[in-house]
Amino acid sequence: MRTKRPLNGLLLYFWYSTGGKLILLFSQVIAWGIAFLVFGDRDFGAWIHLIFGINALMGVTLIILTSMGSKEIDWERFQLSMPIRRRDLASSQYLSVGLTPLIGIPIFVLFTGISSILHDGIYFTFLSTFITIAPFLSMPYIMGGLVFPLYSIQAVEKIHDGLFPVLMLISVVVPQLVVMGANRLDWSMVVASSLMLVVSLLIFLVSYFITRKQYAKSDF
Repeated sequence: MRTKRPLNGLLLYFWYSTGGKLILLFSQVIAWGIAFLVFGDRDFGAWIHLIFGINALMGVTLIILTSMGSKEIDWERFQLSMPIRRRDLASSQYLSVGLTPLIGIPIFVLFTGISSILHDGIYFTFLSTFITIAPFLSMPYIMGGLVFPLYSIQAVEKIHDGLFPVLMLISVVVPQLVVMGANRLDWSMVVASSLMLVVSLLIFLVSYFITRKQYAKSDF
């Protein structure tokens, strides 16, 4: 009989499976944050901020997705040998990726705010914080929304490794292009950031229902 409450165990696995990678990621986030504090006023400060944001808000998501794609760990088959429903497997994956970006927000806001005060003397308001975070927060939801359906289709299993970096690039570049376009066209950054975040969440939500349906029909 399938258990009615499998999500707790499945979610714990995602954290356990990251192992020492989380420590390494956390160290990288702090290192890039410190670099942004020191060099935030330089010409290359924007690039440091970009790398810092990707590590802080997208890092854990990348660890989870790359672990799922590992051919050495056939986790889906192992999970399905336990008393769980296939749809619960999809739910646990989306919950893991959906919640993990929120972990990096306090760190990202702290270092970005301090750097802004140190270099520009700008008061870090709620709106400026939102505008700064929105592009980075959109990235993991776009990526999860694109990657999960592919991982659930056995027919494209052989091209997963080739598609993954492409989808990661799309997830990083698209939000940045939206920001650049909004600046060039003199749009409201609050509106542009809000729309971008809403669209990324919609992509993630639609992807969830697609993947859940595919898992329910799968026989792996």
